[in-house]
Amino acid sequence: MTGPGSDSFTWHQLPPFFRDADTGSIRSKRRYFGQLRLTLLLLFLAAAIGTTTLKFSGNGIDWAGLVASLAFISSILVRLYIVEQRDERRWYECRAAAESCKTLAWRYAVCGDPFPESMPAAEARRLFINRLREISLGLDIVDVSAGLDVNEAMERCRAAGRDERIATYKNNRLMEQVEWYARMAKLRDRRSRTWRSIALAGEMIGVVAGAVKAYGMVSIDLLGVVSAGVAGVTAWFQAQRLETEASAYSLTAREIRHILSLTDESADAESWGKFVDQAEAAISREHTMWASGRTGNVGLTG
Repeated sequence: MTGPGSDSFTWHQLPPFFRDADTGSIRSKRRYFGQLRLTLLLLFLAAAIGTTTLKFSGNGIDWAGLVASLAFISSILVRLYIVEQRDERRWYECRAAAESCKTLAWRYAVCGDPFPESMPAAEARRLFINRLREISLGLDIVDVSAGLDVNEAMERCRAAGRDERIATYKNNRLMEQVEWYARMAKLRDRRSRTWRSIALAGEMIGVVAGAVKAYGMVSIDLLGVVSAGVAGVTAWFQAQRLETEASAYSLTAREIRHILSLTDESADAESWGKFVDQAEAAISREHTMWASGRTGNVGLTG
């Protein structure tokens, strides 16, 4: 059996709904972490400036204290803005919707359950669109891309022979996911180690700052500045959950690799539909755990 051709279905040909949800997720994530970064920088600035004294013309006003207060007030305002904008939750919801659309599109394109080969084309399209409508209910997505949610690439793959669909799914879905999760696991682990090293370096500097303060070698409270910096780095590290994601991605890559090894290239229509259903359920499991871990109640449908 030959592999899928260059015109076979890939994730680049997913429906516009996926692109819209994916774009919304990326945009919301960037905004959320940008706002969080600003909050931590303002808190560090307040702590750093608070260790100094700045007076002019002997009027008794310590301007450093005023600037520190303004930094704290700004931090509070940014936090309130974060809550009001709901970018964190919008990020989770759009990510879950994008992944739900992706698994649904693959099920449809390769005739996996609940879109078996025996299902009439019109009925399959109707069921697919109804499932997309369920996913999009209450979802806050600004982007609306051009194109059809049941596109030509999906229809072409669905109309292909079973052997070609199996090859397409094996190479363009399962193998691609193994490679992606393995790559992301390594990236998250590397970043986790980097931030841990930065935090450790900060703590070591804190030891020196504590000794300097104990012996009164400098008038500035370096210990307070270093403590605020380490606290900020730790908060940033925890917010990204790099260590948890590295473990989850590694586990998912191994699970999908196991599934890939069980691909039966001579499966009949019924067995193939069930195999795709089980494979997509395994892939979706990581996203479901990720979403529920972030929000407590956001899940995937497919």
